[in-house]
Amino acid sequence: MTRLRLRVTLRRLAGAGRGWPAHVGGGVGVLFALTASVILGLIGTAVDFGRSRNDHSTLSAALDAAVLAAAQAVKAADARGASDVQARQAGLDAGTKMFNAFPLSAASPRLQLEVTINGRAVGVVGSFQAATKTTLLGLASIPQVPISGRASASLDLSPFVDIYLLIDVSGSMAIGATKADIDALNANLGCAFACHDGSPVKGTSLDSYQWAKANGITLRLQEVNKGITDFVTWLQAQAATSKRVRVSIYAFSTNLTRVLEMTSNLAQVRTNLPQTPSASGETDGATLWGQTMNQFIPLVGAGGDGVTAPRKLVIIATDGAADPGRSWTRQSWMRWWVAPFDPSYCATLKAVNPTTKQGVSVGVLHTPYLPLPSDWGYNATLGQPSQIGGPGTRADDIPGQLTACASAGLYINASKSRSFGEAMQRIFTTFSQVRLTN
Repeated sequence: MTRLRLRVTLRRLAGAGRGWPAHVGGGVGVLFALTASVILGLIGTAVDFGRSRNDHSTLSAALDAAVLAAAQAVKAADARGASDVQARQAGLDAGTKMFNAFPLSAASPRLQLEVTINGRAVGVVGSFQAATKTTLLGLASIPQVPISGRASASLDLSPFVDIYLLIDVSGSMAIGATKADIDALNANLGCAFACHDGSPVKGTSLDSYQWAKANGITLRLQEVNKGITDFVTWLQAQAATSKRVRVSIYAFSTNLTRVLEMTSNLAQVRTNLPQTPSASGETDGATLWGQTMNQFIPLVGAGGDGVTAPRKLVIIATDGAADPGRSWTRQSWMRWWVAPFDPSYCATLKAVNPTTKQGVSVGVLHTPYLPLPSDWGYNATLGQPSQIGGPGTRADDIPGQLTACASAGLYINASKSRSFGEAMQRIFTTFSQVRLTN
């Protein structure tokens, strides 16, 4: 109540006291009546406005709960695949139900809710109008005290996302996945690094990759493929996410190959996985990182905001070593080029596009080399001293180079994860937690 309104109230109460009986012998009765009316007015004002504040507090709590309930109901409806019209109605119904569930003592509370869905952004605005019935203020012709309030909430529905899986299928991805697998390769093939030349294993018609599969030896590419399958299965279980995500798969070695075009049918991923590592021959099995990225970056294009255009996430699964091809086994001068990836290519991919004001997020799933001190090829290349001034070997440089390649928080060493699938989930979850920039 404003100061002016309080004065008017007191005048009304004083006026109401003029009709009370006065002492016939003087003005004491009149003075008493006026004083009493003012005191009564102050008490009445305090009591009635105290009740008004309590009503306002209860209604405000009810409105806050209603607005939040409406927003969550929209999100849940969207996750179920509801249309925007259906999701909006679900929000209105949930908000109204929540408001009415509160014990409200104010007179005739009126709720107004507005739910807007603009792309993937949801806005909820609520307001109420009500009144507290008065007691003593009624003597001053003030039967009620009006009260009102307003609250709002907003949230982003799961954005549209395109995921590009860039999978290393060079010859080194046919190294054993565990030490036991490496030992088995060494025992039967005589090497475990750079020996996947496509030639038949002695006494068989199988090349080294086929022989390893036939003899129960798990290779790194097989683990990556299982991780992709597990990751996609997890994506499909996320009700909201699965409706907004598309996936494509590229494999890289000497050349960049598109294994699966961008698709929202996630079930297709399971039947379109990179199958065979490139043999380490003269013309294939290399890891031409620079050539790969020069071809790949234009295919990805600019990142979007998730509303008007998809946000973009690239997940690179690799051991992190560039390799010019098998020629280095004979040409010693070429062994210099078996080295950690150059992260500057990733910087180009991550750069904010001046038109969309967005960059592409890059996740790296590192499948690290296990130490191979008995393998001459490893010792002649990645076992050599750092090329970037590090304290260890070229192999020791790889984690730092891949971390520099990845967007903040999106580098994961697969050997420190429970599985490749779990590692991919972590990359996607971290990526999803970054709010859209508009």
